[in-house]
Amino acid sequence: MPHLHRNEKVKIAAIVGKLYGFICLVLLCVYSMFILYIYHRSHCNLQPSLHCKLLYTDSSPHPKSNLNPNLESLETLAKRYDCPIFSSLTDLLQDTIGQTMDGAIVCTPHSTHFNIGKQLIEEGQNRYEEATKKHKDDDNGDGKLQYRPINILMEKPMTTNVREAKELYELLTSRQKVEETKKSTSFIGGGVGCFLINHSANYRPQARSAKEIISSGKLGTIRHVTAFFASPLMWIFEDPTNKGWNEPTGEMKGNGFAWGQQSHLLSWLYHVMGNELVPKKVYCSMTCSEKTGADISHAATITCENGATFSLSGTSLLPGYEHSDPPVAKRIQIKIFGTKGALIFSGNDTDSKSGRLEYLPGNDDGDKAGTIEVQCPELGFEFEELDQNGSGPESMQVSCHVWIVTFLYPPRR
Repeated sequence: MPHLHRNEKVKIAAIVGKLYGFICLVLLCVYSMFILYIYHRSHCNLQPSLHCKLLYTDSSPHPKSNLNPNLESLETLAKRYDCPIFSSLTDLLQDTIGQTMDGAIVCTPHSTHFNIGKQLIEEGQNRYEEATKKHKDDDNGDGKLQYRPINILMEKPMTTNVREAKELYELLTSRQKVEETKKSTSFIGGGVGCFLINHSANYRPQARSAKEIISSGKLGTIRHVTAFFASPLMWIFEDPTNKGWNEPTGEMKGNGFAWGQQSHLLSWLYHVMGNELVPKKVYCSMTCSEKTGADISHAATITCENGATFSLSGTSLLPGYEHSDPPVAKRIQIKIFGTKGALIFSGNDTDSKSGRLEYLPGNDDGDKAGTIEVQCPELGFEFEELDQNGSGPESMQVSCHVWIVTFLYPPRR
């Protein structure tokens, strides 16, 4: 199950922090303040092994968005998906439905993630503590505690500053540390069954293959990385009415392309490379929109503690529209060079034939040196799962499978 180690989060924070003078990675939902689970509602319904009851939580009965003028009211959505509506997360958790729900997908503006995440984690911990106080014997009569954990899939970023990220991390691991001292096993958070950040590209087969190649030592020591990400999103970042995309909220420092798009690339890189590259120095230059102040392009040079160099750049200046028919796709270029080989992954995100994941053996491999070994040849280039009619991205599927496991086999102590 892919996840970001704590050190990986810190490294990503260090890089993006230089872009904005702060940290963290963002995907802003097009709806308003409190939407718990909107973007993936239909994907969740399409999971073949999951029977779900959806809950809509929003402070507005009819959210509005410049990105989609045809948003439906919560009442309409509630009727379609046969689910209740709540005006806040607090109202939901105080209701009997919220007290028995198995999981939540946090798909809200980035600056709200900390408070929502903390509230959900504490709900899981409260369940654990209440079960601890009340239990005498479980259903099997073996005296072991049983409780119903709450599972969380949170859209990136985890938070918008380091302090909040560390606080959520400590909340999640505090119970685990207690259980480890008792030499017993426990789910993280003492009531939280699963906590995942929705870096969806990390769950693709190509990401898994790239990670396996690097962790196996085939590349040797990584010495240089170059990575580029382009999106056709000037129509968003140049429009002053798109305040959610262009203006900072909460404790954010700046807003724009790096928060909303470059986060995809950074999370993928540090997922597949692991803990080998730790930034020591970061120099970055950024171009901002004269109309909105949002960043639209940036370039960074990163020197790592082991001496490796890392070139990172991105832009929203790619001509076209991501939501046109046909859409203009993101362009991604990733090249990782080590002492024993190289890994290249580049292409157009809507055309699997536009690229592929390539492993190039090094000079120590004799006649194989410099030859191309295609990984996942049947898939080609697929950075993210973009099918709106399928069962959703792999991150969504993993979350649903974990929810099923924790429902059928609740953690016991």
